[in-house]
Amino acid sequence: MRVIDLSLTVDEETQYPGFPRSKVYGKPESKNIITQVASVEEDKVSSHNVQLSTQHFTHYDAPSHYFTEGLKNDEVPLDWLVGEAVVFDMTHKQAGEAVTAADLEASGVQMKEGDIVIIRTGWVDKMFGTLDFWEKMIYLSTDTADWLMERGIKSLVQDFMTCDPPLNPPKEREWPNDNWSPNHLTFLGNNVCLIEWCTNLTEIKEERVFFACAPTKLKGTEGAPCRVFAVEGLLNK
Repeated sequence: MRVIDLSLTVDEETQYPGFPRSKVYGKPESKNIITQVASVEEDKVSSHNVQLSTQHFTHYDAPSHYFTEGLKNDEVPLDWLVGEAVVFDMTHKQAGEAVTAADLEASGVQMKEGDIVIIRTGWVDKMFGTLDFWEKMIYLSTDTADWLMERGIKSLVQDFMTCDPPLNPPKEREWPNDNWSPNHLTFLGNNVCLIEWCTNLTEIKEERVFFACAPTKLKGTEGAPCRVFAVEGLLNK
């Protein structure tokens, strides 16, 4: 059995750890990570106060991220985020290119109903923490979202943009058009959670693995930071 950590390390140094709000729709950026150590001298122990956005680093989106009445983070059943996963290798994709339904069809990978789907491009590994990460983002086409929904996807795991490149969208989907983020609407509107900004996906060598996403159980939030991992050698036992 081999456990593969797919989570980014949360730190204070990383630039652009989340969606570039000010550049897309003119709102203030979410605060940068602030990590502090508070010594408790009388007990000879230490602890940390942590401040971070639920949408920074490796995290997941619950349905309420886009739908007010959708399930919130603390309401999402864990079995939506844990189970058998299939890997689509899209590491040949270049900056600014889309992962399309035709790409997934041509891969030869056999997806089953109820699968967690992992799509890897290596984009997070190469570019996370830079403005180019957002400006030249690889992205998922709308026909791919439809293709996955037709095949009964359970959750989507990726290391690139679920929708259009946020700083270079098609004109008809620029903010604040109602359809500015169509794939989020498709997935979250059908209770398919999105596990975003995963790293180290190229370390997965098997096409099918056991996958787990363990979000922090924050009450009432639209998502949460996650520890995400895959386990090889488990499904064959």
